[in-house]
Amino acid sequence: LTPLLYLFDDKVLRKTAEAADPGDYEMPDGEENQVIIAGFGRFGQIIARILRAKHIGFTALEISQQQVDFVKKYGNKVYYGDPARLDLLHAAKADQAVIFVLAVDDVNASLATAETVRRHFPHLKIFARARDRRHALKLMEAGVHVVIRETYLSSLDLARSVLEGLGLDDYEAEKAIKMFRAHDEARLASHLGEDHDEARLIDAAKQAAAELEEIFAEDAEAERKRGSVVD
Repeated sequence: LTPLLYLFDDKVLRKTAEAADPGDYEMPDGEENQVIIAGFGRFGQIIARILRAKHIGFTALEISQQQVDFVKKYGNKVYYGDPARLDLLHAAKADQAVIFVLAVDDVNASLATAETVRRHFPHLKIFARARDRRHALKLMEAGVHVVIRETYLSSLDLARSVLEGLGLDDYEAEKAIKMFRAHDEARLASHLGEDHDEARLIDAAKQAAAELEEIFAEDAEAERKRGSVVD
């Protein structure tokens, strides 16, 4: 089946490329906005809703024509085009913008966009969504200023609720989450350059888990001693 699958994949890619003819892209109308949002799915739309509520102008770019058509039905202004294209970024007045929100879903497209923006518009601060830890590392290596893993914060919120559901008070639950986040983000920064070596990433993950257990154990012991002193 392998040759057939390759043939099928080649045909699909060719049709996709033909469907995404650059001549069909929409060029922004030249309006100068402080923020450019690349990727207008659920993630990008939430950011856009908050900016709109604060009366902060933005230019939205989305490579999926289907998504553009859907969003426009609800009165949103969004342009169809590949945000990694330099001519589209110039048309979107990237040279006049302040913030570039990278909310593109596809990892390769996300990285290509980040590299284009960093190379041609180094003044822009890039705030990016990452699908997972490895994607986050690649974005950080590309020079992205702020990276948020898409399920990370919601997972921490749920973990806090789980701890509270198990009987921990607000202070204990919040403290545990803050300790975890501080440790995790420090480890993430230390893993830069290792995302291509899966074995090293696995070892690092095991080491991080052991470190975290030790941190929590030391904190519990410190709390016990403080309690003894008070008693």
